[in-house]
Amino acid sequence: MSGVIEILLIVVIVLGILLLPRLTGRKRDRDFQLADHGFRMTGWMRIAIMASFVWPVLVALFLKPWNNNWPAFLYVGVGPVALIWGISWVFLGFRKERK
Repeated sequence: MSGVIEILLIVVIVLGILLLPRLTGRKRDRDFQLADHGFRMTGWMRIAIMASFVWPVLVALFLKPWNNNWPAFLYVGVGPVALIWGISWVFLGFRKERK
């Protein structure tokens, strides 16, 4: 059970590092324009990123890789996420090539 607690603690620390400056920081006047590189974070992209974090966590809770079940976790938990992101990366490359 300590493996789950350690994973959750890491998630809480990362969220704290990312969210605390936004919550406690004061707003600065922006005198400069942010460059628009043509990439916009769509709702589908946000769902995909969230699913990329949630799927391995759920598979880890089910398979318990900390009990020497790492190969199954890598194939079922991490493998599909890496495969789907790899396929989308290739398709986005072909899509940008056409433009």
